[in-house]
Amino acid sequence: MRARIWRNLILPAGDLLARQTVMRHYRSYEESMRWPIERIQAEQDRLVRRVVRTAYEGCPVYRELYDAARVGPADIRGTADLHRLPLVGKDPLRDAYPDRVTLPTGRRRHEYSTSGSTGKPFTVLLDDDTMSRSRALMLLRTRLAGWDFGDPIFQTGMAVSRGALKSLKDRLLRVTYRSAFDLSPPVLDAYLDVIEEQRLPFISGYAQSLYLLAKRARETDRAPRLKGAVTWGSNLLDQFRQEILQAFGCPTFDSYGIGEGIQIAAQSVHSGEYLHQFALHVAAEIVDGEGRPVAPGERGEIVLTRLDAGAMPLVRYRVGDVGRAAAATPETGGINLPLWAGIDGRVSDIIHTPAGNQLIVEFFFGIMQYAPTITDFQVIQKSLDTLHVKIVTGPDHTRADWERVVAEIHDKGDPDLKLEMEIVPDIPLAASGKRLFIVSELD
Repeated sequence: MRARIWRNLILPAGDLLARQTVMRHYRSYEESMRWPIERIQAEQDRLVRRVVRTAYEGCPVYRELYDAARVGPADIRGTADLHRLPLVGKDPLRDAYPDRVTLPTGRRRHEYSTSGSTGKPFTVLLDDDTMSRSRALMLLRTRLAGWDFGDPIFQTGMAVSRGALKSLKDRLLRVTYRSAFDLSPPVLDAYLDVIEEQRLPFISGYAQSLYLLAKRARETDRAPRLKGAVTWGSNLLDQFRQEILQAFGCPTFDSYGIGEGIQIAAQSVHSGEYLHQFALHVAAEIVDGEGRPVAPGERGEIVLTRLDAGAMPLVRYRVGDVGRAAAATPETGGINLPLWAGIDGRVSDIIHTPAGNQLIVEFFFGIMQYAPTITDFQVIQKSLDTLHVKIVTGPDHTRADWERVVAEIHDKGDPDLKLEMEIVPDIPLAASGKRLFIVSELD
């Protein structure tokens, strides 16, 4: 009864107040994931045709790319034909923004800056409908983990100030939100106090932050029993999953999304190690270096096509991550969405500070994205109290820009950190072909 009240009355009322359509999209996604596989594929193909046509007709940057490749909307009949279109990275979209890559939609539009997998600031324009779809799938990923509407949940994140809309969302969803900027032992102890005092059955947040919370619980002999944990933002390593299980006695469910308004995949109570791919929200390809599909089970680059064009279409968008589609088709409790075997390209180290704080990679992204003259970065921990920070700068960069970054790291991380800055022309990829944002030289 409680879940029905939240689902059918309280949350729809919240949509009216926020002028969004989260619950309408949620019901659609929840229903469609149990359609026959053939119906899901046919609908995805229809949405692919529509978004490719919209991008070609409405955005000069796509039209020029497709004309140069001698391919057009008529050549794309569905997902299987997407490989015929050129791949699109952040640089051409950044150069075309906003006039040549955005569309009028008649809805409120919002700019978001994200560093994504490249570390470079990137602006995306999202309207209320795209945001509602993404938020609907955030609900669904948590429901897949066993949470139900009205269940209270503890969440970590990078927003220090939630704002009116997010605060409303927190109240409606019974979310107790805490910042992951500071994960020092006293702060983690306070978070554990909240979980125990309020008897919160679920936790969610960045994988590293929940791992550190679980590790602290075991170090201090705290053992709140939870029903489940939902992670995002960085790879859910096996050691993270095991630490959470041992500390809280609950399974952990990974999910994968990006800040450009796309929720991509999530584990469920039925999927085991696999992730359900949200096929009616995004067409996700795993391709080789030439943009061609790789065989199921093989590792490849993740390329995304968001299936609602919205205010800024993203078609064959390179996110810089690596993953694998499932080679097997296990039983998944009647959920017929495509399966992924894993996301392999988002492992991040943890920076330890003299005061005992532990800084995850999202901490630095949250600061660097507001330093527009810094276009790329890498943090190298030389010793417990020394960070060597390599930055790639734009032409307008000044020493004052760097000093503001230092002040933020000292204020939100640890004032005793010594920060060495080095301006470099570029930051090369690691031998694995991936960008390393955090490099720890500590034992």
